[in-house]
Amino acid sequence: MKTAVVVDSGSNYYNEVDRKEGLFAIPLQIIDGDHAYLESVEISIDEVNQKLASGKLLQTSLPSLGKIEELFTEIKEMGYEQILAVPITSGISGTINAMVTAAQFADIKFEYIDCFTAARIELDLALTARDLLDEGKSIEAIREILDDSIKNSDTYIIPDDLKHLSRGGRLSPLAATLGGFLKIKPILHLNHTTNGVIDPFGKVRTMSKAIDTVIAHMQDVGVGAGYTITIVDVDAPEALETTIEKLKTAFPEAKLHTGPLISTVSVHVGIGSIAFQYMKNPII
Repeated sequence: MKTAVVVDSGSNYYNEVDRKEGLFAIPLQIIDGDHAYLESVEISIDEVNQKLASGKLLQTSLPSLGKIEELFTEIKEMGYEQILAVPITSGISGTINAMVTAAQFADIKFEYIDCFTAARIELDLALTARDLLDEGKSIEAIREILDDSIKNSDTYIIPDDLKHLSRGGRLSPLAATLGGFLKIKPILHLNHTTNGVIDPFGKVRTMSKAIDTVIAHMQDVGVGAGYTITIVDVDAPEALETTIEKLKTAFPEAKLHTGPLISTVSVHVGIGSIAFQYMKNPII
């Protein structure tokens, strides 16, 4: 059965992948007041960061149902008989549910894999799924392979601006004020054990200690050879560079990937944030 693989812009597809046959993407939305932009299609990561730096309080939204149905209908007209989606996790977005509905409207068989996160892990899983489909693997076999990687992955986010979290309704004003005064850095994470919901992981006094805490935990769970580590930032080049050097020292045998944080997440965590991901590479 001819199968298409679909991701969304939360994977950073539009910035990291050249067009690949059989791999499709749908953009999420960045909301600025009354205006909605298609993420990384109508507004770039740099443009979003500039808006955040100017004090804009942006929001995000899943793709419109009509846009998803339009893509799925186009995929069907290209001769694909089913879709395997690897979207942004259901823990932070309704994209999966929207895709299920759109597939019914487009009358095309639909399967999905919840990656329990977004960003580079989402993208790497989708690319692997595409390669495995091209090798003739069944969706059941692909699920089993990717599930091992998903269960050996995690995403950590360290926001720098607690006032931004407060303005966005994710932290009380009092907690933000006290946290700023004490230089508290919360560490957040999401993975399969949190069902893709962003949960507290810990809190320390400085960004440097927060980064060291995450690296120590990654060492404790055995991250190293056979893993890919992603480190991204929201306009925090100095912190990013320092962290890259720490990761190279701590995990010399791991594959390291870096770049800016996707706008879907940066809108919520703010300028100066750092995020980590690690994932066990799929065993094909």
